Amino acid sequence: MKKTYSLMICSSILLTQGTSWADEFEACPSEAFIIQTPSSVPKTYGVELATGSYTVLENDMGITKSYNGVGFNYHDNYIYGWDYQNGTLGKTGNDYQIIPLTITKDSASVSAGNLFVGDVSITENTWYGYRKGKGLFTIPLDDPNNYNMTRISGSNTNATYTITDFAFHPTDGFIYAITNGSTGKLIKIDPANGLSTELGTVVTSTSGNFIFGAQFFDPDGNLYTSNNANGNIYRVNVDVASPAAELFAYGPSSSSNDGARCALAVVSVGDSVDFGDAPDSYGTSLDNNGARHSIVPGLHLGSSVDNESDGYVYPLSDDASDNSDDEDGVSMPTGFEIGEQAILLVDATGDNGYLNGWIDLNRNGEFELEEQVILGEPLDEGTNTIIIDIPTWANTGETWARFRLSTQQDISSTGGVGDGEVEDYPITLTETGVSVNYYPSSSTFTSIAYEDLYPDQGDFDMNDVVVQLRIAEYVKDNKVRRISLTMELAAMGAAYHNGFGVQLPGVARSKIKESLISWNVDGISQSESTLETEQSNAVFIFTQDLSDHVTIAQGCTYLRTESGCGSAYRTTWEMSIPFDTPVDKTSMPEFPYDPFIFATPNTDHGEIAKYYTGGNNPGRKWEVHLKNRAPTDKFESAYLGARSDAADASTRQYFLTDTGMAWALEVPSDWKHPLENQRLDSAYTEFVDFAADGSGDTNETWYTNPTNSLIFTEQ
Repeated sequence: MKKTYSLMICSSILLTQGTSWADEFEACPSEAFIIQTPSSVPKTYGVELATGSYTVLENDMGITKSYNGVGFNYHDNYIYGWDYQNGTLGKTGNDYQIIPLTITKDSASVSAGNLFVGDVSITENTWYGYRKGKGLFTIPLDDPNNYNMTRISGSNTNATYTITDFAFHPTDGFIYAITNGSTGKLIKIDPANGLSTELGTVVTSTSGNFIFGAQFFDPDGNLYTSNNANGNIYRVNVDVASPAAELFAYGPSSSSNDGARCALAVVSVGDSVDFGDAPDSYGTSLDNNGARHSIVPGLHLGSSVDNESDGYVYPLSDDASDNSDDEDGVSMPTGFEIGEQAILLVDATGDNGYLNGWIDLNRNGEFELEEQVILGEPLDEGTNTIIIDIPTWANTGETWARFRLSTQQDISSTGGVGDGEVEDYPITLTETGVSVNYYPSSSTFTSIAYEDLYPDQGDFDMNDVVVQLRIAEYVKDNKVRRISLTMELAAMGAAYHNGFGVQLPGVARSKIKESLISWNVDGISQSESTLETEQSNAVFIFTQDLSDHVTIAQGCTYLRTESGCGSAYRTTWEMSIPFDTPVDKTSMPEFPYDPFIFATPNTDHGEIAKYYTGGNNPGRKWEVHLKNRAPTDKFESAYLGARSDAADASTRQYFLTDTGMAWALEVPSDWKHPLENQRLDSAYTEFVDFAADGSGDTNETWYTNPTNSLIFTEQ
């Protein structure tokens, strides 16, 4: 009878006789260790995560191939990683020399080959390694005379993720990693079986792919990861509900990059670091990833630079706290006039630095991407003259500027840098020579009334939606820099749901500085953009459903269209819209631009409206505009000329009947609209002749002579 044996393949890497271990590292050091392999020889960097500053700790770690999958072992204060030269696990002490260990491998471990992903567990004295398609492997480190490498059962079927390093969380026992590629996804890995859970995309590249070769934790659950291509260090808190990566510091770059760090060590600030002074919304303190620089001799702004343990946020700046004003590198002889150029005189010590600068131009308490006014400007030793443009979309008033000098050319307004200085300045943005054109005036509104049974004329009471609108244009040198729109909901006698928007005919959507549109509803600031997509003209949506802003009084069906159903309260929308570049006044549409209503998406708007959209609820395909205002790009052209509509696009006639009646009209006053189910031409008998005269000269004040019993008046 033939016997069957289980097979264990042994791979032995023998230590040299008489080898003695180097001393262990100090207990849980705060610096991160980066291992790179230029010219086939591993070298070690020590990286201060707070600033990204780094020093070479060892140029030659004693082997001639890569040292990867490294992790700091909290249990014995050594670094462990995969030694490519000897095909085994290596151990490194404070002399930074790699000592290969004698290990025994199971068959799966032998077939896995070299491993470049690894870390040492916090909760157990075990090194974990990973290879895509092969699985998750362990080597317990408790017994130096018996290192066994085995694959975790079932982990090979779960080994589908593309990563180049991972790290153990300091407390929860799981492994975390950010995947490579154009989008970095945070994954959580169960060390028991290698099964991963995707926690979301945390960082996206606009050019090229990420390769995160070094990843490690701090005790607060922050995962740090270094991008091989440029050395940028990102930080992401894995313990929050919606984790996102922020650029934290700038470290060393390499095509081969691996990292180790004691996950229980607090990220500390070094003894010589310069912070900014602005309010913390701009990123000033370390907790908010404030701008900070390691101070190095011979590279700073002005005559001096002082160090802090953290940012002293305005008004308690470091200058106020220690009477040492190091904000002396930038002088501003011309001030900051919106739409004009400003001159900066920048005094630099050192001739190998680059200047980056930001101004909070929209005064929202943040330095945003479009607010960078200086981009990697090389500076000479001494005084440099720099001219910057203050765009016309900036807002007047007090704000802040930040300037950063470093040998790193491309840096952001926050995060750590290994050299140089940051200086923050309070400044004031001014604007002169700008006139404001109001419509109809600075203190009054024009009324826009709509009938929402289009393309049928319906009851023609023109009170389905009544809004009041005020427009302001800010003009200098005959060019409009920005506009503001204020809208109040005056009445709503509609059973259907309608939204409200304003189109700027002839003004391209691309002319709008979308990121700086500011708006509010009843004084409450709104965050989403009002600029509608898939439009050639600029179109602004105030609300998808006016009904969301209406409270109907008890016993009433509609708002302010029935006797006894009045309300002094009116929902108010305010919107400030800057142009990317000023628009010539002659290119602006005539007042009141093009306010319109549309069918609220996914709501019923009657069988007639559905007929022209294939039986579907019309949504944005159904619109009502003022007479002879062309619809937006989203409008369904099948409505034109249908039923009561006499539109003719070839003659630019829209939204009118053959007698000149319209489904929307403007009344330049706080108009008293008809009661529910009372026709406009009955409540205002002079309107018929006004509508029939295309010139508008007949009965042009028709709206001042109502039949009082047929109009709505406040009770």
